[in-house]
Amino acid sequence: MTQRIFDPHVHFFAYAHGDYHWLKREGAPFWPQKKRIQRDFSVADLQLGADFTLLGVTHVEAGFDNLHPIQELHWLQSQHFSGSAISFAQLDLPSEEFAAALTELTHPLLRGIRDITEGADGKRLLAASVRDNLALLQRHGLLWEAQFDVSDTRLTQALVEYAQNFSELSIVINHAGLVTRDNFAQWQNNLLLLAPYPNVHLKCSGWEIIQPDFDIAWQKQVIESAITSFSSARVMLASNFPLCLFACSYEEVWQGYTQLQLPDFDALVFANAQRLYKLTS
Repeated sequence: MTQRIFDPHVHFFAYAHGDYHWLKREGAPFWPQKKRIQRDFSVADLQLGADFTLLGVTHVEAGFDNLHPIQELHWLQSQHFSGSAISFAQLDLPSEEFAAALTELTHPLLRGIRDITEGADGKRLLAASVRDNLALLQRHGLLWEAQFDVSDTRLTQALVEYAQNFSELSIVINHAGLVTRDNFAQWQNNLLLLAPYPNVHLKCSGWEIIQPDFDIAWQKQVIESAITSFSSARVMLASNFPLCLFACSYEEVWQGYTQLQLPDFDALVFANAQRLYKLTS
């Protein structure tokens, strides 16, 4: 019997047609492995062996055109992509501008938005306009993909407030909340602050970026800690394709997860993501 997979975090590229400043040699971050992914990627590149059946994927915005992010959705549709997509909108814009940006993103593939707030950008999560903008996402039934450092207590406390105030808004923390060995203890403590809120979920991926010297034991420690705090119903495993190629093949990502012998594995790699990311129409 094969294992069902719904991968909720992949990036497809039209390398020659999009902006992708971060992906070009002159753009930060300056990863030495970046040349491995400086090309086109599509659903056809998601190759799995007989042990797995890929039943769904979600494309997460990859900087195709952040000034006009609808163009990335149009491109995906032109490629006959039938999954869901997370687009870009700047979360701390004045509420009128954010509403206009969201209107421009009207598209049948749209499932939610992501605005990366790592490092110094984390303070943007504290802007007063964020509350109004999250309320609008909630009214539209869209997800918020929150990419920030969970070990930053001030930011996590802000997320607690948002989760309380917008209980119908599904909030998905990307890349395991940017956990590292150095911040693991504080990350654990702050996950517990978020644990009471069933609309907050954790998506585990990005190991090759956050902790490039990771091993399978580290993954297991992080994921099991997340399950302890959130339950297996609110944790998802993902690939971060094609960046995962810095460390291993696409199939090896899922083989590695299988080797962790985690509880409720089908929920972690399929059912939870399908519930949150599958388009309803």
